[in-house]
Amino acid sequence: MRIFRLIATPVILLGLLALLIWGASWGWKALTEPLPSPSPTPCVVEEAELLNVTHVSVRIFNGGFTSGLANREARRLTEVGFKVIRVDNTDERIRGTVIRANENQTGQIRLVKSYFLEPTVEYDDRIDGTVDIYLGTDFLGANDGSDPANPPLFQVSAPDGQICVVPEPSPSPSPSLSGSPSPTAAETP
Repeated sequence: MRIFRLIATPVILLGLLALLIWGASWGWKALTEPLPSPSPTPCVVEEAELLNVTHVSVRIFNGGFTSGLANREARRLTEVGFKVIRVDNTDERIRGTVIRANENQTGQIRLVKSYFLEPTVEYDDRIDGTVDIYLGTDFLGANDGSDPANPPLFQVSAPDGQICVVPEPSPSPSPSLSGSPSPTAAETP
């Protein structure tokens, strides 16, 4: 029995130590992993016969080495009427102009595409109704309308009579700023 205790005690202690190390590493990994990003808000489908640039929300990313390119194009598109919701750089290196959107957003893609020279269109599975524009190192420029056969478009017919627009952020109620209690609270006995 004494030999059993001499062998069992270190084995049990090593097992408990291994369990403690495993628990600590699992806890540390759970503590330091990034929080999940919120799921995107789906676009709002509205009935409309025509889709114009004021219905299109774009995000513009500079994927090349020309500084300020995304900001210049954002100003240009804002002047036309597009809703520019984000301007940023991307770590992804892009050649030319790439437009990314959901393949169901044919009207939005057609409008955005008409404002650039020889853009490439790529599709993804986004549901938020935005269109991403990536401007790269071989950016050929903007369509200024000098070619009458290929003018920039202001509106197109809405596919199926419906358009997908990015929802406006809903306001949240703000707390009352008055320091006095409500009149009903003073009346209660």
